[in-house]
Amino acid sequence: MRRTRWPRLIRWALGVGAVSAWVLGPVAGSAGAGVAEPDRLWVVGTRAFEDGLYDLAYRELRRFTEVAPTDPRRGDAIFLRAKAAFALGHYDEALADFQVAETHPLRAATDGEAIFWQAEALFRLRRFGEGRERYAFFLRGYPTSQYADDALYAQGFSELELGRADDAVTSFARLLREWPQSPLADSATYALARELVRTRRWDEALAVLTPHASRFPQSPFLVETRYLLGVSQVEAGRAAEGVRTLAEFVAAHPEHELAATARILLAETHLKAGRAREALEAYQGLLKHAPTHPFVPQALFQVGELSRQLGRLADAELAWRALRRDHPRDALAATAGIELANLYVRRRQFDQATEVARHVAQGQGSRRLEALLLWGDSALKAGNLADAEQAYQTALTDAPAASPERLRALAGVGLVAETRRDRDAAKRAYQEIIDDASDPELVRWARGRVQSLEAQEKPPPKAKPKPQSTSKKPSRS
Repeated sequence: MRRTRWPRLIRWALGVGAVSAWVLGPVAGSAGAGVAEPDRLWVVGTRAFEDGLYDLAYRELRRFTEVAPTDPRRGDAIFLRAKAAFALGHYDEALADFQVAETHPLRAATDGEAIFWQAEALFRLRRFGEGRERYAFFLRGYPTSQYADDALYAQGFSELELGRADDAVTSFARLLREWPQSPLADSATYALARELVRTRRWDEALAVLTPHASRFPQSPFLVETRYLLGVSQVEAGRAAEGVRTLAEFVAAHPEHELAATARILLAETHLKAGRAREALEAYQGLLKHAPTHPFVPQALFQVGELSRQLGRLADAELAWRALRRDHPRDALAATAGIELANLYVRRRQFDQATEVARHVAQGQGSRRLEALLLWGDSALKAGNLADAEQAYQTALTDAPAASPERLRALAGVGLVAETRRDRDAAKRAYQEIIDDASDPELVRWARGRVQSLEAQEKPPPKAKPKPQSTSKKPSRS
């Protein structure tokens, strides 16, 4: 994630094939004089550092500081030793040495560089608050340092780790403004755009993302920034552009980890615009290319709903059944069950509707009461009176007093009782509706049922006797 620069620390001290006079100092004044131990340790240590042999460099430079405590190169040795420790991942030791090196005059470092590397070590130690303070101190004192862009970049990530999103945005934006040609500008642009999108600052995100592809044509972040551009366009109210950008992104990178989210956003945008077929295609694309994605339950439910709207009832059934089979614990599984049961009712497949509604009701979820009533209605239409009665009676127990669900359950109880010719039980259920319901149509319906039952209880009227004829038959003569 982070890029750091190793400055040209050694070339000033080492010539090509020979050690410079400054390195060897006065001991090299005569041809026959041997190289003193401090000078040997210095040469070996610095050359090892230059060659990337950091273990050797750390060991030899440490010995140099021990045997030459007053040598004028001591500060540089400590600084290089700190960088060797940093390269080896020994960040605690590196931090301690950088802090000591800061107190010495340094020829192997640029101004303030020891402070910068202290911040780097703190960052690696995940001491982000201290690291951020050290980066800020360095930037205040050395704003034109060759490490200023590195410091701004790392300061921004420190702020992200600390939850200071606005400060991170400021750091990344400053890097792009003051160091537009920095090798870090591309990744800083991506980090800035991602944070602007995360905080829903759509217009600012568009300003950063729109020129990104032309400014950084070889960027490793081109795919991700294309996705972020499409999201920002949609959310900023430029839906047509956003749909086009996201569709191009999905077509070019159908298996990308962000493609599923892009398809969901495409589908939702199409839905808002009333484009059911396009939304359906987006959801189906997600199911095809990302069958294990967390959005799959949502996509299955929407495929069912959109297929139903478009009259593709077989596709709706398949989608809702797949959701219930493969994702039974998802919150949408119960809703899919309700929709599936209603679909079966419309097809007059009452046994299938009863089975699905019963299963939803037994799940004890938020749709339980609705499922109980649907279970009762389906069972009643199928002629399964015991099943229907069980469902309605359970709904009566669960439903709040005088609620629409309780009144509907009472209506079901009454109809079951009527079918069984238990007129008294039916009348009691209907009378409770009459007493509690506020819906005049429902009250009218219940009264009509009561009147019909009472009419059935009246004995039929007696037939009137036929009047007898008083005329006499003529006699035969």
